[in-house]
Amino acid sequence: MTTRKWRLAILGLGHWYSAYNLARGLAEYPKAELVAAAWHDAPQLEAFTRTFGIKAYRDYAALLEHERVDIIHIATPVAEICDVTILSARAGKHLIVGKPMAMTLEQADRMVDAVEAAGVCCFPFQGIMRLRLADLKARLDAGDIGDLAVIHQTCRWSIAEDWYRSGTPGWFVDPDRVPGGAFIDEGIYWIDAFRWLTGADILDVEARTANIVHRSLSVEDWGQATFTMSNGAIATLEASWTINAPRTSGPSPKQNSVVRLELVGTRGEIHDQWFRAPGRAVLAAGARDWVFERQAEEPFAPGAPLPLAHLIECVEHGRQPAATIRDARTSLAAAFAAYQSARERHRVSLAPKWAHRG
Repeated sequence: MTTRKWRLAILGLGHWYSAYNLARGLAEYPKAELVAAAWHDAPQLEAFTRTFGIKAYRDYAALLEHERVDIIHIATPVAEICDVTILSARAGKHLIVGKPMAMTLEQADRMVDAVEAAGVCCFPFQGIMRLRLADLKARLDAGDIGDLAVIHQTCRWSIAEDWYRSGTPGWFVDPDRVPGGAFIDEGIYWIDAFRWLTGADILDVEARTANIVHRSLSVEDWGQATFTMSNGAIATLEASWTINAPRTSGPSPKQNSVVRLELVGTRGEIHDQWFRAPGRAVLAAGARDWVFERQAEEPFAPGAPLPLAHLIECVEHGRQPAATIRDARTSLAAAFAAYQSARERHRVSLAPKWAHRG
């Protein structure tokens, strides 16, 4: 049986982390090949396309016009994501959309309309925790810790760099190119995960933001929020760029980060700690003590480039992705409500103001 090889292009290298990770992950993945990239920074574009032996374009529309591609991975700065998503959807391309998805809810609504009108498959990158934590969600659904009642998520990283070892955050901290700082950049993944893990909507949020380490930035380097879910569960989130050892910009290296998820149930708890081994602690329903588990990957197996592999599987089998562009829009609204809460110093309800029209 002949397996189709999907042709992939990357639009934008602003979020170079995801672009390079995807390109590297394709080396042992037989279902897709990277054929081209477009970006308006000539030296960065030349470095990337030379490294991976692909075609280079300075203009997004030109790539779509001249290259035969099936899937577009969008890695532009946030301010460009809306226009590039609409352009690609109208060209009939399946999409992986960068995070956070838009600068405003009006942009997000236009993106939802364009993707749904085109009938293309779209996976929002901010929904990737639904793939990474699938085994954990299965344990919750099986009742391993009873009913999920409280979630605590901490993610403290170094400040983002606008290019490898640049030492500068660049567009990541430019209010004209991003809707916020560390809270939305790091936290948007987890806001989506809260909805998915609890199976509930977010009713309201109370938040604070500040500049703790990088005090001269025009965006925050620290944020904390408490979300109330429609099923009564409570979720807390701390998202920051306050790690500055050994360097003030990152990754510096990743193991210095603090990424910890605590799930508190009515009959037990599960704690996940990234970059630690063993990284999971489980106090299961009825257990006498904690069990510490290693989250081992299959030995010697080639890695599958997430979320591309998931998108291709969905397209090939006619399934909806684990997270949709409407899910991304809903999580974005919750993040914006958190910023409103931090500005106005009071709890903000998400209904009906933040609801999608129609």
